[in-house]
Formats: sequence, C-alpha cells, structure tokens
Amino acid sequence: MKRKLIILLSTCFVGFLLVGALIIWGGIATVQHVAGIATDPNVQKKVLDLKTDLPEIPAPVKVGCWDKAQSLLNVEVWLEKPVADNLQSLKDSCFE
Repeated sequence: MKRKLIILLSTCFVGFLLVGALIIWGGIATVQHVAGIATDPNVQKKVLDLKTDLPEIPAPVKVGCWDKAQSLLNVEVWLEKPVADNLQSLKDSCFE
C-alpha cells in the first residue's frame, strides 16, 4: 500500500511539473507572438494608414470607433469577454 502511494504521489508530482512547464512555455510563446506582431512592418503600415484615414471618417463614427478600439487595447477586455463579442462590438461602433 505504501509503495502504491509513493508511486501515485511521484506520478502526480511529475504530472504537475509537466503541466506547469507547458503553461510557462505557452505564456512565453504568446508574448513572443504578440511582440512579433507589433514589430511587423505590415501592421505598422496599417496603423499609420488608419491614423491618416481617421480624419476622413464622419465625426460621430470616429469618436465611438476610436474609443472602442482604444478600449480593446487592454488585455483584460480580451480575458473577460470572448473574441467574437469584442470584434462584434468594434464592428457595431465603427460601421453602424
């Protein structure tokens, strides 16, 4: 009985180590991916295009859209609501 308990505890410990390592690896990979997106020249060009095209958008749409886009830059917003809800609210504020 004691031997089975030791085997069970050691297996659980190794499992927790593997899960912890996977969580840390996933977090680091996600941060690197987000950092890579920010340094992508195409993304930077699109952000600059958005800034130059923004004065051409009508004022009521511009304020709501820009406020919503800025609020979506918080990580907490993406953690609290599903991606589809966030994208739908951005679409509603910018195009309707």
